[in-house]
Amino acid sequence: MTSTAQATPQTVAAIDSTVGPTGPFLLATDVSPSSDAAFPLADALADRAKAEIIALSVVAPYARPMYGVDGIVVSMQSETESESLRTSAARAQLTRMVSPMAKWPIIVQTGDPAREIVRMANEIQARLLVVGRGRHSTFDRLVGGESVLRLLQLGDTPVLAVDERLTSPPRRVVIATDFSEFSLYAAQVAMSVVAPDASVWLVHVGPAFDESVPFLRDRGALYAQQTATAFDELRALLPTGHLQIEAVFLTGSAPDQLMQFSTRHNADLVVSATHGYGFMRRMLLGSVAASLVRAAPCSVLIVPGSARTRAVARAQQLPHAQTRTVARESWDAELADFSSRNSGRLCHVEVDQDDLGAQTLGHDLALVGASFDHHDGTVQLMFGASTLRGMHLTHTVLDVSAVDLSTNSAGSDLALRLAHPGGQTLVVLS
Repeated sequence: MTSTAQATPQTVAAIDSTVGPTGPFLLATDVSPSSDAAFPLADALADRAKAEIIALSVVAPYARPMYGVDGIVVSMQSETESESLRTSAARAQLTRMVSPMAKWPIIVQTGDPAREIVRMANEIQARLLVVGRGRHSTFDRLVGGESVLRLLQLGDTPVLAVDERLTSPPRRVVIATDFSEFSLYAAQVAMSVVAPDASVWLVHVGPAFDESVPFLRDRGALYAQQTATAFDELRALLPTGHLQIEAVFLTGSAPDQLMQFSTRHNADLVVSATHGYGFMRRMLLGSVAASLVRAAPCSVLIVPGSARTRAVARAQQLPHAQTRTVARESWDAELADFSSRNSGRLCHVEVDQDDLGAQTLGHDLALVGASFDHHDGTVQLMFGASTLRGMHLTHTVLDVSAVDLSTNSAGSDLALRLAHPGGQTLVVLS
């Protein structure tokens, strides 16, 4: 008989140290009532964290083709006028939802809203992106949900989508976990925003085993036993304080079970991670996270897997790291050795340009290797599953002027830096 049972949960055996971003909270608003709810909660969370809040509103350019006619609809207002009006509206919203005394910086820009929000979050190293979730209706949930999902597809910052009923740190919190390092980091982020005496449910949803079949019944019992062990290890890694933490094991469809559990327990917040899928993460998100964003009965905190990857990278870039510059005549040999040592390791790849800022190329990419071409001065970075069958992606770095390697005190590689005109390319190893 072929078993369709899923693998048992992988318990947290070894956890890399992480360092979260230390920047301000970033609140994104379109100045409509749908974004009202973000203001009071962001104010409460930032006050507790002793962090600054920056409000950002993006005006979409009003110039688009009208299909079927020869013409373009163009706003009669200039970009400057549109931004001035949006600034006034955002300031009025801040006064109405928080206080006339609130003096948050308000930044208004013109462009694609999701891309500009993500760019700003990266630029200021925002520790949390706070947005309104819309009114409590199915239509508003769907419309607002798609906007949140786009932020998650493009960015690396945890996104808190706030329901209009939540105005203070959440006190009844459901945290979904699959016991991966990604869901552990999501739980750690959640602990930084919940009320000090909150009730927290750590919820794992596993497969439903048919107990009428002895083999599957035994599988189910083993799964439950290993889940209990995994819960114990997870709880040991979380700051508890005065929190009331309960572990809950459910079976069935993860999105359905999480939403039903959140409804039954009148949750203020439900939390989930996405996993790091490199380039594919730009196209796909986990079904659990996507379902919660669209239909959860309360506020939602989604932590991208890439946020955890970057937190590990920050920890690895602490002062104990040692960096050396490689002599140009040794680039070929050094990159070959680097490739041999690190082939298959996951990495985060980022291009930092003086004029454009930091641009992420991918997260949790499997490194195939790096090589130097003497003829044109380029370095080839390759990522993927295998070079034998051509299953890899190649990124070419032009006009490389310097190659730096960073290692930890044990000699393990942490990062490869390639300097080039106007910036640098970083490969940070997990």
